[in-house]
Amino acid sequence: MVGTRRALLGAGAGALLAGCGPSEAPAVSRQDVLDEQLRLTRLSVAAGVTRARARARKLEQAGAVAKAASGPSGTRAAYDAEGRALAGYVAAVGRLRDPASRALLAGLIADAAESHASLARRLDRDPLASAFPGQPS
Repeated sequence: MVGTRRALLGAGAGALLAGCGPSEAPAVSRQDVLDEQLRLTRLSVAAGVTRARARARKLEQAGAVAKAASGPSGTRAAYDAEGRALAGYVAAVGRLRDPASRALLAGLIADAAESHASLARRLDRDPLASAFPGQPS
């Protein structure tokens, strides 16, 4: 029995150490991630989300670059665009590790979540359909 336990512990330790090695994921460009967030934010602006303009300015101040967007407007389009922007911000947190980027994204997430909830109420939808903002319900 002792040999079995040792083998089990050895296998567990080996698995744990294997998970602690260097990441196999390619390096992420902060610029690329922020540019994508600005692109998503500009879709919200194009859909008529006024408060998204402030988020776009914050991203521009952080160095993000993206062309102006166009697309459908109205409450439903704004709700959909804010949902996509919110999901993008949430995903970006996992891709950027530096404190400045995470602080920026935290503010964007909070604002987009509030905006998305407000738009949901205007569409007679449950603004808290998911306990995790930016994730499918």
